[in-house]
Amino acid sequence: MRVYSTIKNILLPFLFFSIVLFLCCLRQFDYNFFQKSNHRFLTFGKGTYTKMNTVQKHLKETKKHRDTKDNYEDLFSQNLLMRHNKELTNRSMKSSTKNKQMANSNKLLYNRVPKSGSETMNFLLNKLSKLNDFKHHHSHVFDKRRLSEDEQRAFACEVIEKKPPFVYDRHVYFTDFTKFTYSNPLYINNIRDPVEKIISRFYYWRTSSVHVFEQLRSATKVNISSYLFSYLFHPLNFFQWVKKDFEQCVLTHDPECTFITGQPYDLAIPYFCGHEEECTLLNSKTALERAKKNVLKYYTVVGVLEEMNKTLKVLETYIPQFFTGVSALYNIKPKVKNKTSRKKMVSKQVKDILKQNLTMEYEFYNFIHKRLNDQFNAVKNRR
Repeated sequence: MRVYSTIKNILLPFLFFSIVLFLCCLRQFDYNFFQKSNHRFLTFGKGTYTKMNTVQKHLKETKKHRDTKDNYEDLFSQNLLMRHNKELTNRSMKSSTKNKQMANSNKLLYNRVPKSGSETMNFLLNKLSKLNDFKHHHSHVFDKRRLSEDEQRAFACEVIEKKPPFVYDRHVYFTDFTKFTYSNPLYINNIRDPVEKIISRFYYWRTSSVHVFEQLRSATKVNISSYLFSYLFHPLNFFQWVKKDFEQCVLTHDPECTFITGQPYDLAIPYFCGHEEECTLLNSKTALERAKKNVLKYYTVVGVLEEMNKTLKVLETYIPQFFTGVSALYNIKPKVKNKTSRKKMVSKQVKDILKQNLTMEYEFYNFIHKRLNDQFNAVKNRR
């Protein structure tokens, strides 16, 4: 009995200490795996693993942005801005689009379409806010884009109550503030070739999947710790998804890469059509026409990522109170921090397969492209 008591007195504290140490290590592992910006995925297979550094470029580019701050402020001195503003103010504008007058509001809403140059635009707006003396409000709500009527009212109230002059940006579908007795701000946006947008989002989701998990955890939609344990014991599903190839995804008719008419998708049209369910349905003629109508009625400028220089020139001329100096700033900016390093080349054959069922998205893209060219030609002809 004495031996048993001695062993018990020694082992119980040791066992307790071991459990505490194990839990601390597990917590630290979970933190490192899900929250560190230089996290590494482990890809299991036949006794080997591959380390993938997913956000290293983000950290480097952020440092570059801080280091170049003084250079931008020196380049756009106050005298340069005053001369440029005077030149633009004295220039009369006649546009071939419905937006015939140069905008003069001091409230700007950028309801940004994902993977369409929004990181570049936000970087430029951050710099321009200091140079042109306005406030840039960047929303951190990324996963709530379609709103109920009450949520639209709250969103409109949140934006309008900001002290002008300001730019407010958020991933959110078009919202008409006049429905809630508020005056509309200026609206701008940017779009991109629909297939290129789908490819970019496919690879971005995989390089930022931990970020996606963090969003799910904050929305209490999944328990990250449980999620981790389930995939430590059954890892192949998750890691095969991370390594999935886009071309194979399309050619094998994987649901993630298949677009079906009449089904809801978060593509470009809803960001101009609105929050009604019809706006999210693929190849809806009603959604397309409503999006076109809203662009002509409300949007001062809608840019095209493939025509970024034209887009910025039009913004600079139509909305000088916010975008004076943006073209010169764009030419000296660092590389975009959100670029997906794992993105692969996609064959024309696969792109053509995708295009076949994105009819309305391409009609809208071509409509915006033509409108931008008309605005750019109007600017060029007035010089």
